[in-house]
Amino acid sequence: MQEIGQRIRGFRQRKGWTLEDLSSRCGLSVSFLSQVERGLSSLSISSLQAICRAMDIPLTYFFAAPSGNSLVLKAGRPRSRLRIEDSGVTYNVLSGPMSERMLEALIAEFPPNYQHPLITHPGEEFGYVLEGKIGLQIEDEEFVLEPGDSFHIFSSQPHTIRNLSPSPAKILWVLTQKLLEGGIRADGETSGY
Repeated sequence: MQEIGQRIRGFRQRKGWTLEDLSSRCGLSVSFLSQVERGLSSLSISSLQAICRAMDIPLTYFFAAPSGNSLVLKAGRPRSRLRIEDSGVTYNVLSGPMSERMLEALIAEFPPNYQHPLITHPGEEFGYVLEGKIGLQIEDEEFVLEPGDSFHIFSSQPHTIRNLSPSPAKILWVLTQKLLEGGIRADGETSGY
């Protein structure tokens, strides 16, 4: 998250804004924004979305690879690893830096006993359970999935994931919607998993 904080600071400074300017535009406190910029505090996706709306930039600005358009990402090379503070979910982004790509590939790590409200968004999702035991709810039906099980759904159906394990669960996930574009929870709020 320190890199994201540095990028926020750089973009804010290029706009000629103070922390107070950004705070008044995004609704987050000056002290919180200062901690984020210095890498001392993590951001939730909703907080980052507020900053992006205020600066009029896409969320993907903060997660695009610094350069190149590689189709191959070699093991041992740095990859984006995102942790969504509100939920405790960590995403290891496997997709390359192609800005116009149609698919988002990642490994999602869900903490023990994780549960998320139902969500809908455009597109499709494919998941392959790597570790743990998860509950996949699609509308009113729930499926229990274990390592080696997979699913393929239309994301427009209300759906969610629950970690039924006392340890973290991992899913290889491929979506037609980019991770940071989020979805709509059943209660109308914008959210990712």
